[in-house]
Amino acid sequence: MQNEIVINAEGGETRVALLERSVFTELHIEREADKNVVGNVVKGRVTRVLPGMQAAFVDIGLEKAAFLYVGDYFDNTGTSNASEGRSKGGKNGKGAPKGPRRGGRGRRAAPPPIETVLKEGQEIVVQIAKEPIGTKGARITSNISIPGRHLVLTPWSKRVGVSRRIGSDKERRRLRDIVDKLKPKDIGFIIRTAGDGVREADLEADIRYLTTVWTRIRQRNAENPAPCVLHEEHDISLRIIRDLANHETKRIVIDGDEAYEQIKTFADDFMAEPRPEIELYEGFEPIFDHFELEGQIHANLERKVWLKSGGSLVIDHSEALTAIDVNTGRFVGKSDLEETVFKNNLEAVKEVVNQLRFRNIGGLIIIDLIDMEKAEHRDKVYRALQDAIRADKARTNILKISELGLVEMTRKRTRESLVQTLCEPCPHCEGRGYILSAETVGYKLLREIRTDLPRFCGRHVGIAVSPRLADQLRGPLASAVKALSDELGREIEVISRPGMHQEQFELVALDEGPSVEIALDWLRDPKEVAAAEEAKKAEARERKNGRRSRKRGGRGGAGKGAEADEAAKAEDDAGEKRDDEKPDEKAAAASEAAPESAETAASEETAAEAAPVEATATDVEPTASEEPAAEAEPEPEAEPETKPEADEAPAAASAEQQEEQEEQEEEKREAPEAPETGIAAAAGAEPAPEAEPAPERDSAGTPASASPRAAEPIPMRSAAPEPLDAKAESPIIPRSEKPED
Repeated sequence: MQNEIVINAEGGETRVALLERSVFTELHIEREADKNVVGNVVKGRVTRVLPGMQAAFVDIGLEKAAFLYVGDYFDNTGTSNASEGRSKGGKNGKGAPKGPRRGGRGRRAAPPPIETVLKEGQEIVVQIAKEPIGTKGARITSNISIPGRHLVLTPWSKRVGVSRRIGSDKERRRLRDIVDKLKPKDIGFIIRTAGDGVREADLEADIRYLTTVWTRIRQRNAENPAPCVLHEEHDISLRIIRDLANHETKRIVIDGDEAYEQIKTFADDFMAEPRPEIELYEGFEPIFDHFELEGQIHANLERKVWLKSGGSLVIDHSEALTAIDVNTGRFVGKSDLEETVFKNNLEAVKEVVNQLRFRNIGGLIIIDLIDMEKAEHRDKVYRALQDAIRADKARTNILKISELGLVEMTRKRTRESLVQTLCEPCPHCEGRGYILSAETVGYKLLREIRTDLPRFCGRHVGIAVSPRLADQLRGPLASAVKALSDELGREIEVISRPGMHQEQFELVALDEGPSVEIALDWLRDPKEVAAAEEAKKAEARERKNGRRSRKRGGRGGAGKGAEADEAAKAEDDAGEKRDDEKPDEKAAAASEAAPESAETAASEETAAEAAPVEATATDVEPTASEEPAAEAEPEPEAEPETKPEADEAPAAASAEQQEEQEEQEEEKREAPEAPETGIAAAAGAEPAPEAEPAPERDSAGTPASASPRAAEPIPMRSAAPEPLDAKAESPIIPRSEKPED
């Protein structure tokens, strides 16, 4: 295929464009600060051996250690047991070091464990096969190959190979015979595609040059310690002429004087006739603009690429693969849908190959074609893809079109893609390709203010945001800002700040307000923080123990007086101080609330005499300011306290009866709390016997429930009184609060 090469070599950057039939197909870029290292032969030192990965890391003088897989290494020094085992047998049988041992039918044998052939600190000679890409280091191999114009030297092999692209068997035999006759006996060569049809003198010159290079590498290896470079590849302009220029190359155009002289000398020494025409561009206009290449570079970096028919390709890169989506776009065809889809896919696969070569996309590639119903059309599109990929020098592997219309393929990656070379992640979105919407950031901002509301209360608050977010806060979110402003008690001012990122905002207090204490543990003494945490834990344990004691007291009845006393004490602890300060007011309130009517008092008195009253030390808890009622003034009604039947009856109840009682207690606890004026007033002055539940009796015949008077809420010493349960505890009304007959 006829081609042209355009080289722009000035300003510290060299760009090489390959045009095939006037189509811009490949772009190669190299800068002085970031020169290509692929193909360099280096002497390195093993820094780490990883048996779990069967690989090693080698220091070769780059910023990051290079990666060496066990399958890419063999001992080329001829000193280890592994190399001796490989050097025995085979067709040559000379005992010289060879490449990796192969099994039957050309299959590569399993490599030995990495720990048996490499150790830390060992110095080895390797070649860089893949340059560092992203966060990964370079990949290296011990299978060294030094390329020339027509031949490739393979120092660890004695064979002569021929490129598969040379199709004529007669030409293949001729070239092999010439190289076998001219080459040294201890090294091998591979005849490149560029050697097809060349003269014997050209092959001899190539052998002489490559042999000299290998001798120089061995001398530097013996003289220099690791890490060091033993052989460095040519710069990009000479590499392109060596690898891409052939007898079909029509001309080479260069705009730099120094590069022009180097390329002209190289072509005269190593290129066979007919040589391409080499021109020096001396125009005022930049050379890429003169050939209309600059605009195509930026057009091919876009995510969407338009086809001539109106269809389009959408190319997306990810960490794992590159996805290419084929769309019909503006292409509508003529009459048949299947024919329209077929023509669009046929044009798309050719453009896909051009994009892969131009962008230098490697790794796993997925092509999503438009579904085709006919198998014949799928086969034609697949063959068109194979024909187009033959022009690509990179090694590829293509699978057939799947039932879902997907083509899976791989392309060897040896250097960074064009996007990685020319572009960097967007600083605005940090490479994500998207940012939070203005509405999302607006609601997030309001939540931030509400979280820190105590710091801003009573202050004039300003919000500095991007112009787009400011429009959102003044428009759709204006009502939410108004509601938040009412909570603050001051107006919130929205400040538009050009150049601010949409996801950023600033909250500013525009005036001074009351000081707010903010607890910052990292500013406190660690001992104080630890003491405070211990106090919180102790308080939590006391509350937990109090709940357990109250639960046990409610289940055990009056017989467990001590436990019930502790539970009552924990429950009334919060209101002790207030009750002690105002005992007279409480007594007055209780005396006013108790006798609502004579009828209510009489009914309550009758009900109290009819049912046995259980009274223990747990029913009334004395405060610190008063002595227990039993010691200060004996009560005539306290006689039921001494009855043993009241204490022994709950203990004799069966397990089933206790469970039923507990369920009834829970239901009564969940009932709504009556006001402090008593049940009679809350229920509409109904007679007390109507609210009296039917007493349940246990196996001993003792009533399981207490007096109905216990169900009446009496103001007790508690900050938040809860409805008392008639079956759990029967509070005794203090003498000062008891209604008079």
